[in-house]
Amino acid sequence: MKFNATLLPALACGLLLIGCGVSPAPPTGAVSRAELAVMQAQSSNAVELDPASLRLAKEKLDAAKQAMGAKDYLAAGRLAEQALVDAETAEAHAMTHTAKQAAEEMRTSIELLRQNLERPLNETN
Repeated sequence: MKFNATLLPALACGLLLIGCGVSPAPPTGAVSRAELAVMQAQSSNAVELDPASLRLAKEKLDAAKQAMGAKDYLAAGRLAEQALVDAETAEAHAMTHTAKQAAEEMRTSIELLRQNLERPLNETN
């Protein structure tokens, strides 16, 4: 078996990188996005309309911040992304509820207008 001299330095560098345990960068952007999403969900009435998803988002955001403090950046990034999804879910539920409520109010208004238009003119005088 022939030995390739260029393979040895590449192998040594690879083993060195594995041994050093190259860690990922802190997921500060993901944590910031999750914080913003939680704040937006709170301002969209998710506190009243989907408290469970909002609570989960807050808990995961807190856990992500703790993982950041412990320099467990993989866990912090994963938790921040989950918090973002939970907060967006809470906000979407709140917005859906609000839209359904507005649609129902519009249906009621349209029905009242329709009833007024269908009445004979002599009843309005």
